[in-house]
Amino acid sequence: MNSVSRSKGSSYQWLILLLISLAAFMGALDATIVNISLPTISKYFHCDVATVSWVAMAYLLVLSSTLITFGRVADIRGYKKIYLAGFAIFTIGSLLCGLSSNIYLLIGFRVLQGVGAAMLQAIGGAMVIRYLPEKVRGTAFGIMTTSMAVGLAAGTPLGGFISQFYSWHWIFFINVPIGVIAIILGFAVLPRDTREFEEGQFDISGGGLLFLALVSLIFFLNMGNNIGWLSWVILISIIVSLATWAGFILNEKRARSPLINLGLFRDRNFTFAITVALLILLVAQGSWYAFPFYLEIEKSFATNIAGLILLVPTLFMMACGPIAGFFSDRIGSRPICILGSAVIIAAFLMFALMGTKTGLYYIIIALALEGVGIGLMMPANFDFVMGTSARGEEGVINSLVNMVRNVGAVMGIAVFTVVFLAVIASKGISPAGVTAHSLPPRAFGLGFHAIFLFGAGLGGVLLALNLALHEK
Repeated sequence: MNSVSRSKGSSYQWLILLLISLAAFMGALDATIVNISLPTISKYFHCDVATVSWVAMAYLLVLSSTLITFGRVADIRGYKKIYLAGFAIFTIGSLLCGLSSNIYLLIGFRVLQGVGAAMLQAIGGAMVIRYLPEKVRGTAFGIMTTSMAVGLAAGTPLGGFISQFYSWHWIFFINVPIGVIAIILGFAVLPRDTREFEEGQFDISGGGLLFLALVSLIFFLNMGNNIGWLSWVILISIIVSLATWAGFILNEKRARSPLINLGLFRDRNFTFAITVALLILLVAQGSWYAFPFYLEIEKSFATNIAGLILLVPTLFMMACGPIAGFFSDRIGSRPICILGSAVIIAAFLMFALMGTKTGLYYIIIALALEGVGIGLMMPANFDFVMGTSARGEEGVINSLVNMVRNVGAVMGIAVFTVVFLAVIASKGISPAGVTAHSLPPRAFGLGFHAIFLFGAGLGGVLLALNLALHEK
């Protein structure tokens, strides 16, 4: 019998799921709501584009780099403590961001906000495993996926509306009442942490090495296309990342209480499922990054119309998340993942056939298929991975999945851009200083088709990995 059933009764299960979904929603919302407001913030503080970009980058770096650390701390100290502390830090960080009097304070408080968001994201799936009955876990993961999709979808239009009609400060202030409500509800609903959480030790050296490894990895993946893959900053970042990853692996093999049990990767099921988690977001984020250029340049849609069209995959993700979770509870995660992979391949093959004369209905159907494929696969894959976690490791495994997803999203932008630039370079066009608007239409079309054929190939890899999984 799970903790909730023992302490509060089954009537509290949906309130706990509400809390978990609220945390997923807020993390996704704050990852996107700020981006559209960056030009407004830059103008307000009279700072350049490179400086203001750190308002987004600081949050991403801290969120991604501390997930596993907080997942391990939660496994040791308890989920209720981490949840309440996470929302408190996130709420205080949001308030301070809105009150910031200069750009450097804003960046610093975004770091604080990212710490709170990491604490929340580190334990969502672990709380599902620990507090909810096994028969509804797939459904819970589906609802979490939908909550995240709603946050992603709402971020850009909501941020634009607030910045235009109110003030950019309110994109942070709106988090405060939500955070206060979540903290009060968390105190009332979440089961008290039991003694079993006090048994482990925290690997400080492993946590430090992992933080440096992830910060340097995400930095060079995110900035390589902007400042040059052969620039000294990027080369140093790559060297630091490789060195700290090697140091982290050696540390984990020797540590008495390692941050991550590396023995998990000897399980083929676990390794394949984690790779799927990375590739899902790599493929998705790569396409979402590239598609606005196609819609605005090759199809000549206005920016606001392109934005509406690009809501299509998110809306279908929202619709399919709970459905995937429901069937995952009944027929297992593997068939849902296989179906999702096949749908993604079909979507990317449709993308690759698009051109100047492609009709709007065709574009919407293809984007809808992509949303269906991702919406089916994400919760089912999460359910599969979390099903491999041992008692006491739920927080670390949950954090590992989310960390891998974040890295995959950053890799998607970098990899799809590199493929695009490589294709146009093969046609005799120097990538140096090139912009999408300055490319000849034929070269742009070739690059666009190449990246989506590449995406279809990655869909094939997803399908092969999911076929190789074995449901327990």
